Amino acid sequence: MNPLEKLAELQFKYAYLFIAATIIVTILIGIGIANTHLQTDLNKEMPQDLDVVKLNNKLSDTFGGQDTIFVLVSIDRQCEIENSDKDIRSKDVMNLLSEIRDVMVQDNSVNSVTSVVSIFDAMGGIPQSDSGVKTILESVPSSTAFFNRDKSATFMVISGSIGSSEEKINNFVSKANRDIDGIGKPACVKVVVTGSPPLRAILIEALQHDMVLTISIAALLIFLLIAVVKRSAGNSAIVMAPLMIGLVWTLGIVGWLGMSLSIATAGLGAMILGLGTEFGIFLLERYKEERDKGFDKEKSLKIALPSVGYGIIGSGLTTIIGFGVLVISPMPMLQNLGKMLALGIFCILVATIFAAPSIMLAEEDLSESLVRRIRGGGKK
Repeated sequence: MNPLEKLAELQFKYAYLFIAATIIVTILIGIGIANTHLQTDLNKEMPQDLDVVKLNNKLSDTFGGQDTIFVLVSIDRQCEIENSDKDIRSKDVMNLLSEIRDVMVQDNSVNSVTSVVSIFDAMGGIPQSDSGVKTILESVPSSTAFFNRDKSATFMVISGSIGSSEEKINNFVSKANRDIDGIGKPACVKVVVTGSPPLRAILIEALQHDMVLTISIAALLIFLLIAVVKRSAGNSAIVMAPLMIGLVWTLGIVGWLGMSLSIATAGLGAMILGLGTEFGIFLLERYKEERDKGFDKEKSLKIALPSVGYGIIGSGLTTIIGFGVLVISPMPMLQNLGKMLALGIFCILVATIFAAPSIMLAEEDLSESLVRRIRGGGKK
């Protein structure tokens, strides 16, 4: 008796024990999903042995590479208040910049805050009139660097050591937005926070949303397609079960190993669902063929699993090797993509061989039980 035939025999005898073990393993591995995190620092996706990257890292280490946030303060052109000031050079705006600076410097991670207000600090403070503000600014030629051409916008530069942690970046950007939103603003003036850290924070949110959306859409479309082709929601569920189990295992292992999901691997879930669908379909079709011939469940499974199992394993291993070769790429982005796709296919392959047969038997038992109840109810 070959190994897969022996496995089929055990799965028939202890189908529900296999299902229980699968659930327990999935829960234990799935806990690691909470540890998964996204990597949006493109510098880390570059080959670290390149001279230009080494020099950049050395300069950052030597001079304490800083993160920079820009705060844009501008006239809201959508404002409908009549006779509103169209010149950003007003005492109210200067006081707003001063308040933002005072709030931001309280953060220990902020090293410096630069804006046009620094000019007034050297001249005894901000004047109490708009004309006084404009007079001082016009007397300092370098002040024009803080304004656009039509004097409808100015900016503030906040430099600090936020760190590369996505959590720290999110916390810093969220706090900065909350602090600035809590400051009263002059009429028809809007404040926007931008720069590399805010962009990374937005990118993290977008990637998280896209991951959930693409996995959901892929799973739904695959389920519906199989249900339509096979004309059975139960058969579709059998094919989807090892896919979803393998996906949970993949993301859980990524979390437990401390690996990061990046821009390149954000679509990992949808990709491995599409690549692994054929495993379950092949096994289900082969089993149904034997059942249609009149064989019982045990014999059908003992024929189906060995006959297609080795083909599934061979197909899966070639795919794993194909993606695994990407680890020799000099680009960390491609390396991570190869590792995670190979891991995903491996998990779905294992789930198909060890979990799918038991799920298939349980689904058939459930269907037969429902049919008996329906027929029994009809006789009554």
